Amino acid sequence: MPEAIPDLVRCPHCGAGNPAGADWCGQCLRRFHQPLSGNGSAAEAPHDESVAPAAIHAAAGPAIRTRDGGEPLWICPACETENELTATNCSRCGSAFTSFFVNGTAEAPPTVSTAMAIGSSAALPGAGHLMMRQTGPGIARAVLYLWSVGIALLLLVWPPHGAKAIVRGVGALFALSAAGIWVLSMLETLRSVEGERGLLVPPKVLTWFTAGMTGLLFAGLLTAAFLGR
Repeated sequence: MPEAIPDLVRCPHCGAGNPAGADWCGQCLRRFHQPLSGNGSAAEAPHDESVAPAAIHAAAGPAIRTRDGGEPLWICPACETENELTATNCSRCGSAFTSFFVNGTAEAPPTVSTAMAIGSSAALPGAGHLMMRQTGPGIARAVLYLWSVGIALLLLVWPPHGAKAIVRGVGALFALSAAGIWVLSMLETLRSVEGERGLLVPPKVLTWFTAGMTGLLFAGLLTAAFLGR
């Protein structure tokens, strides 16, 4: 069930929608209670040199862009993918747009060393994502990896008596799947440590891949059962 969109408060300066209770606009960074200047617009906020540009970009939240036809779009701050204005999560990386607004400020990025993140991902794909606060992608990769490893061991080590070649072939494909997920998780964890929040494989692609491997498993077992009669 999609996440409900919270009540929005329109910025008097740029008109962007912000979650109710926000202290400042996530689009133009104007404080809502800031006094207006003589021309009726919000006064310029003082420039703070101590704020890093990356932090300002994250605090801005999802930007709004319009298509040629004038239709507004959300621009995901994590992967810069265009999304429909009614979307609550990015269609590419799965980031929740509301997570970029926390009382008008951005959540501080996790401070995780490269060695710790990569080591965790090497021990269990998805663990590095969890350390970088990418809960959904981390759980998905961990579950898919463990499932692929379990099926591969079952089919390669304890194949049925009939059609062992087919069963072991399917098991080898699952072993390759587990290796691919391991490499993918390592690369994505390294990107996250370096500041890249976007995922290399979107959630939809991972879902279709899982469905395809499940279909392959059933087809292989049915074929083995038929030939083993």
